[in-house]
Amino acid sequence: MRVTHIYHSGFAVELPACTLLFDWYTGELPRIRRDLPLVVLVSHGHSDHYGQCIWPLREQFPDVRYVLDKGVAADAPSGARVTAVEPHESYELRLGTTAGAAPSSLCVESLESNDEGVAFLARSCGTSIYFSGDLNSWQWRRPAEQNAASEKFFRTELSRIASGPVDLAFIPLDPRLADPAAGIAAFMDVVGARAIFPMHYRDDAAAARALMSDARLAPYAGITHFEDVCELL
Repeated sequence: MRVTHIYHSGFAVELPACTLLFDWYTGELPRIRRDLPLVVLVSHGHSDHYGQCIWPLREQFPDVRYVLDKGVAADAPSGARVTAVEPHESYELRLGTTAGAAPSSLCVESLESNDEGVAFLARSCGTSIYFSGDLNSWQWRRPAEQNAASEKFFRTELSRIASGPVDLAFIPLDPRLADPAAGIAAFMDVVGARAIFPMHYRDDAAAARALMSDARLAPYAGITHFEDVCELL
């Protein structure tokens, strides 16, 4: 299994029977296998999570599916194979057998974001993947009660998948926040993960890495990945 961090919150996860592309809006795609289904997931319509660049993929890959927040799905061109997603629902995609690949499926559970759109819990090929989108404990420099409400909302949504741990977790670690570590700390407290992929830090990778010195995150340093390309068993 290969995970490629493309940019910001854009990631490609290459599984044995399919490739999942999350919130890609800019940056060069890795060399993705064309003989397997490509599933494009978009959590919401913010310009740093969704771009028109996802639609020409239908011309480059023989089997492209789209799993999209319902607001983004409304933007889909005619003929695109789209599953429109709403919060607190479950969806199952039967994936094809392109070029002799074994039949497979993708199960997607959606959580509600406390910003816009949804978060995803995707399961395929025996691997579970949590992708936050803009669901997070957003600890901005603002009144304390607003930050407390954000933390409560985040933990309440996570309680829906608290039977974890998940295999891969993609969670914001945004240096702009007053408490950037709160989201990962809450996720590991409620759900847990075998591998953590911080996101939502644009060009501030050095600042994001430095946040791992936070006492709440230091225990997870060994399972936290900032690499551009990560190979996992």
